[in-house]
Amino acid sequence: MLTGCANPSTASCQPLASHLVEEISHRVINEYSEAIAILSLAASRGEVRAAPALRRAADRLQAMAEAHRSLLVPIAEEDIDLGHHVGKLCSSLSRASLGERGIQLTVATDEIRLDAERSWRVGLIVSELVRDAARHGLKDRHGSIRVSLNRSGSSVSCVVCDDGCAASHPPEGRGRRLIRALTAELGGSVQWKFTPCGSVAGVCFPLITP
Repeated sequence: MLTGCANPSTASCQPLASHLVEEISHRVINEYSEAIAILSLAASRGEVRAAPALRRAADRLQAMAEAHRSLLVPIAEEDIDLGHHVGKLCSSLSRASLGERGIQLTVATDEIRLDAERSWRVGLIVSELVRDAARHGLKDRHGSIRVSLNRSGSSVSCVVCDDGCAASHPPEGRGRRLIRALTAELGGSVQWKFTPCGSVAGVCFPLITP
């Protein structure tokens, strides 16, 4: 299991850092390739007919850029509003890809103040859980995904659920391995439950790293 360390340049931090860079780069390449394909198709159909598609592609690229900007490692060290951070990220994800697939993404959060670096990790976890729900739970069909963040004493719980129909024991891919690693960095735990009526992923972690 990967664990955090005070100095990100040390060897023990390199596996997670390398995996994060690889995974985020993989996401960026895939999403921008899809957007470029939309632009290319629109251009091939002629200027007048292409205009609406070009506008949609431009809007989607903007939403993708905002989502990826939210996933950058933060520079600030002060506490931030975790709910606002996750809500803004989810809004960008919805506009970038989920909305046009007929997938409704809703967010409900308590007021939670968390340091910027841990909030960044939570954002990465939520992003991966939402993508997994869309890809595996809903299998890109119409449906809904719900994200909730709740504080109970000195702990925070994050639950992402969908109303799809995932396999009872789906294989663990890169996304779930990344989620486990990030949750371990927070000093928390993660569990999944898959049913014919939907899937649920729950992450629980302390407000302060133990």
